[in-house]
Amino acid sequence: LLQQLVRFEDFYADMGYHPHALWYKAGSAWAPRNQTRGLLVWQSVRGPPRRLSNLVRHESSLLECYFNFREPQQIDALMNLFLLLVVMVLMVGFSLVLSNSVCATVLRPLEKLMLQVRDMASSIFQSVTDMAGTISNEIDNFGDEDKDEDSPGNETELLERVVQKLAVLSEITMNKWIVDDATLEGLDERDRAVIHGFQGHRRPQALLWQPEEDGHDESASDGDDESIRDAQRAMVESAGLSMELLNSWNLNPLELDKARNHAAATFFVGPQNHGVTFDAVIMAHFLESAELGYSKSCPYHSWFHAVDVTHGVYRLLTLCSTDAFLSGSERFALLVSALSHDIGHPGLNNIFLIETFHELALRYNDKSPLENMHCARLFELCSRPKCNIFAALPRPQYLEVRKVCIDAILHTDNAQHLGMIKDVQMLYEVNSVLMDRGREVYKAQATGCLSREVIDCFREADSRQLLIKLLLHLADISNSMKPFRSTSVD
Repeated sequence: LLQQLVRFEDFYADMGYHPHALWYKAGSAWAPRNQTRGLLVWQSVRGPPRRLSNLVRHESSLLECYFNFREPQQIDALMNLFLLLVVMVLMVGFSLVLSNSVCATVLRPLEKLMLQVRDMASSIFQSVTDMAGTISNEIDNFGDEDKDEDSPGNETELLERVVQKLAVLSEITMNKWIVDDATLEGLDERDRAVIHGFQGHRRPQALLWQPEEDGHDESASDGDDESIRDAQRAMVESAGLSMELLNSWNLNPLELDKARNHAAATFFVGPQNHGVTFDAVIMAHFLESAELGYSKSCPYHSWFHAVDVTHGVYRLLTLCSTDAFLSGSERFALLVSALSHDIGHPGLNNIFLIETFHELALRYNDKSPLENMHCARLFELCSRPKCNIFAALPRPQYLEVRKVCIDAILHTDNAQHLGMIKDVQMLYEVNSVLMDRGREVYKAQATGCLSREVIDCFREADSRQLLIKLLLHLADISNSMKPFRSTSVD
C-alpha cells in the first residue's frame, strides 16, 4: 500500500495540481466504526491549499481523495484578468476608432457647416439690417444692440434674430404702400409721382371700395465672326462713328443724327454680339419701323432714349462677360428688348393711366399697362414679314426669345424696382461666399473673366432670368451714372 501511495504521489509530481489527502470513507470496512469522517490514510508533504475554494474532492466506494488545485485556479484567475484587460483595451480602442469616425463623418462637417451658417447668418443679419433700415424706421424697434453686434456667439440666437429681421423685411416688401397718407399729403405732386412710380399703383384707402364683413447656341465659326466684325466696323466708321466711342460711356444719341443713330443701333444688335444670324435688310426695316413707333412729341421716351438704353445693355453685356452664362438667343433678345422697351410711349406714366381709366389700363387690367403695350407693339411689328427679325429662328428658339423679351420689358416698370432689389440681395446672400471669392478673382485677373463658381451660379435658370431683367432695368435708369456731359444733356 505504501508503494502504491508513493507511485500515486509521483504521478502528479509534474502536474499543476496534486492530491492532498486520502481518506477511508466513513462507514466503510476499513474505517473505525466510532468515527464519522473516516480514517486518514495518507497526506501529501506539499501541504493543503490556503483556500477551501482550491480544494477539490473526489470519491469512490471506499476512498475519498482531496486534490489541491491552487496553481490551476491561479492560472485561471490570471487568464481571466488578462482577458478582462484585453477586453478593456479593445473597448477603449474601438471607442477611440468610433469617436474618430464619428468626428470625421459627423462632427467635423457639422462644425464646418455651423461655422458657415454662422458666417452666412451674420452676413444676412447685417445686410437685412442695412436694407430694412433704408426702407422703414420701424425696424429700429429691435434695439441698438442688434445693430452693434455683428457676430453673436450663439448661432441659434443669431438665426432667430435673422428670421425676425427677414419676417419684418418680408412684411415691408409685401406692403408696397410704404408711405402713409399723412406723409403723402406733405409732399408735392412731383415727389408723390416718384413714390407712386417706385411702389407701384395703389389707390388711397378712401378711394377703395371696402366690402362689408359678415361677422448658348452660337454657330458661327471664328472666321465668320471676324468677317462680321470687320463688316460692322466698316459700317460704323462709314457712318462717322468710331469703335472707341461705341465701346465707352461717352456715346450720347442726342448728339448724333438719324443715320449715325441707325448705324449705332445696327451695330449693337449685330450678330457679332450674340451669334444669332438674321437678314440684314429685314433688320434695317425693323429699325426704321421701330424708330417710327416712337413718338417725336415725347421728349424723353423717344428713339434717342431707345438707342441710349441699347448702348447701355451692349456695354453691360460686354463688361459683365455675359457670353459665359447667357446664351446667344438671350443676349439677342435682350438687345432687341432694349430697342423696343418704350415703343409707342405716350409720355404718361402707369399711375396716370390707371387713375384716369385710360384705354391701356383697361386693356391690361392695371398691370403695367405701358410695358404690356410695349411688348405687344414689338411683336406686332415683328409680325410684318419685312420686319420679322425672328423669322429665321427655329420655333423653340423663337419661344425662348419671346419669353426673354416679355419678361425683360415688363420689368422695366419701376413698380418692379424694389422687388428686383430684394431678389438681387437674396441671390447675393445665398451665394455670398463664392460671390466674394469671385470678386477677388475678377479684380486680380487682367482679363476680367469671371470665376468658374460664379459662372455656374449665373448659369442657373433663376439667376439668368433675374440677370436678364436686371441688365435692361439698369440700362433704362442708368442716365445718372453716365458722364455728366451726357447726363446734363438728357
